[in-house]
Formats: sequence, C-alpha cells, structure tokens
Amino acid sequence: MTAGWHQHPAVVPVELAAGDVVVVGGGPAGLGAALGAARAGARVVCLERHGFCGGNLTAASIGTICGLYLPTGRGFDRIHGGVADELADALADAGAGLGPVPFKETAVFLYVPWVAKRLADALLTTTEGITLLLHSLVADVVVTGGVLEAVVVATKRGPMAVRGRVFVDCSGDGDVAAFSGVPTVIGEPADRQAASMQFVMQHVDVPAALGALGRLGDLIEAHGGHLSRDAGAFLPTGRPGEVIVAMTRVRLPDGSPPDVTDPRQATAGELEGRRRAEEAAEFLRAHVPGFAEAFLADTAAALGVRESRRIVGRHVLTGAEVDTGATFPDAVARGAWPREYHTRGRATDYHFLAPGVAYDVPYRSLVPRRGPPNLLVAGRCLSADADALASVRVVAPCLALGQAAGVAAALAARGDGDVAAVEPAAIRDTLRAQGARLPP
Repeated sequence: MTAGWHQHPAVVPVELAAGDVVVVGGGPAGLGAALGAARAGARVVCLERHGFCGGNLTAASIGTICGLYLPTGRGFDRIHGGVADELADALADAGAGLGPVPFKETAVFLYVPWVAKRLADALLTTTEGITLLLHSLVADVVVTGGVLEAVVVATKRGPMAVRGRVFVDCSGDGDVAAFSGVPTVIGEPADRQAASMQFVMQHVDVPAALGALGRLGDLIEAHGGHLSRDAGAFLPTGRPGEVIVAMTRVRLPDGSPPDVTDPRQATAGELEGRRRAEEAAEFLRAHVPGFAEAFLADTAAALGVRESRRIVGRHVLTGAEVDTGATFPDAVARGAWPREYHTRGRATDYHFLAPGVAYDVPYRSLVPRRGPPNLLVAGRCLSADADALASVRVVAPCLALGQAAGVAAALAARGDGDVAAVEPAAIRDTLRAQGARLPP
C-alpha cells in the first residue's frame, strides 16, 4: 500500500513538530516507546489520535493488564520489569491496581482505566524530552530517497508534517508501515481475532456478582443464547458498586470481525459493539445475581481491537516459538501469556504455556524486512504469525516491546538512523539500565 504525500515531496505540509524519534500512537507500545527513547537521551515527539493516551488500556477500558506475570507452578513472577512494572506499581500505589489476580492457569493485574489515563498524562508530560501531541491522526508519510522524512498529521488546521530521524509505528494497525510501503498482512476473516466492547455497570452488588461469576456460563447457556459470547468476566474497579464487564464479541452481519483499517467496517463495529454491550447489560440485570438494581453507566470510548495489520519483518515470530519458549540472541522482550483466541463462534480458546516457560521476542520482529531504514514497529502490528500474535498482543508485552523499540530508535538516531545497524547488545544493555528484565 502506498499513499499520496510521499509521491510528491515538493508539497510537504507545514511543519508541526520535529524530534530525533517520532512515536506514532500513545497506547501501551507507544507509552513504552516514548519513555524508552526519552530516557535514552532522544528528543521525542509522541502522536496520539485520541484526546488521551493509553490505547486499549484507556480507550477500550479493558480493565486487566494481561501478560505481566510468569506462572511458575508455585506462584506468579513478574516477567518484564521496566515501564510495564512502573505502570503497574504506580496504579497499585494509587489504590487503582491489584495483582496478581489468579485467572485460569495464569494471573492478571486489575486496574481502573481513568487512573491509567491520568498516569499516562503524567508520564508523558513530566519525562524530559517528550513532546506530546493529542488529536493527531497520522494519515500519510513523506519518503524521500527511500528514507522516511516525516509523517503527515491530519489536524483541524489541515495536514501538517512531523519530522524525525527515526520513527516508531505504535499505531496498533501498522499505519505508518503501510503508508511507507512496508509489506503487511492481515488475517483472513475466518481466522482474525474479533474485537470486543467493554462496558461499565454501576449500582452493582459486587460481592453477589462475583459470587455468581462461576455460574455465568451456565446462566448464559440457559438464558443467553442471543448473546455474542458464551462466558465473560466482571472486573471490580474498587469503587463502590462498579464493575467493568467483559462479555461481548463484535462481528459484522456476515460473521466476520471488522477490519478497523476500513472506515466503513470500523463504523459498523463500533455501532455493533454498543448494541452488544446494551444487550449483555440487559441480560445481567434479568438473570445474574447482583445486577438487579444495576445500570449500564457507559461503554468504552472505542472497540478493544485485537488484530489488524502486521508487518512482515526480518523475523516472523511463530506460535511454535511461543509454545516452546524459544530464545534468540537479539531478544529485547519476553512473553508468557497463553495463546488466547477470540475467533471461533462465541467461545474463547486458551492454549497455556507450561509453568515456568517464557519466550523471547527478537529485535528482528520489530524491523521491517523491506521499507525505510529508519522505521521500527512495536505492539500488536509487529512481525508475528497469527498464533504468536494470540499471545504477544496483550498489554504487558506491548509495553515492553515499545520500550525496546524506543531505546533502539534513540540509539539509531545518534547515528545515521538505520535501525538494522543498531547492535542488539547495546539495546539490551540500555534496557537493563532502564530496569527491564531480559534473559542472559
């Protein structure tokens, strides 16, 4: 895929900002990238399309940080360190986060999305060297002589350019990569992960609701054949009478998950998500203990998207590598979350790793196989097959991958900007200095 501006570099828009490293997207990967790059000494511009950062943490109100822990058979150890631990610790210190909370064969960290939103504000505005620009949707790129020179931001004052030496695509959808001519893939509808719409219920009898959670599947089987999922979860926020509910699966009328890179499908998905949330809330009030006096307070600001574009990188992480705990000499992050699939009907399928097993994510999975030499990718649009993505797409690995990409971008910006020329050992040493936990 190519786009217009980089075909006509003579008409580059007016400059809005410039930095050594430009991070596109302020979700978990973007937070990690901006902080990692700035703490490595780079001048960073972070661009976010919403009026707030956090991505799925905040806009999608998912309510759990998944992938933070390594199940050992004796308990749960944190696996990432760095920004992932920093975020979780800050949420816990604010009384807005709790973990590990056992979940099936692993554990999650519960958090309050509003507090995560303000924490992202604080991290990005008090860290020296970061310029944050909200309401900044990247709509195109400028490539000159094969090098990515700028991204084009759609603003209320028209298209404007943000220049940089190195760029990190944390858009979630591989937007910058696609605009720059990097090869990308997207799963076929039958195999692509479906999105969800989280919603908040208030005036809930929380103890009664949590007591009924173990029977939710049976209650749905008896009374909820019309619902989009056959199970779900109630995530208490710690505020009186309030839970976040995870009970929806969003599909288009033909049964396929929306491709959110298509504005028509994205629109249909958001509308269907809110309809499904209202439907599930009505079911809870009618059939589940603890919800008789509750009401639907709000839906998330946006769909929780699990899968769209992925780049084709110098290494494609595979599901087999996830399952076997593969190691790589250029590892820059790790993962231990199960392969979690929202693809088959109303069920959610989990394929757990053995206790104590974690896998490496190599730096090469963040480096496009072809395209501008000064572009990296982090987050769910990294280079991975569908089976590996089912594990590595969750919040905690994305925070770690973003931090790794940000550090690498800062190191590349000190030289000629070629991200493939950065020594993985230098990335790993810098990450360790920033508190990240990496294999020897």
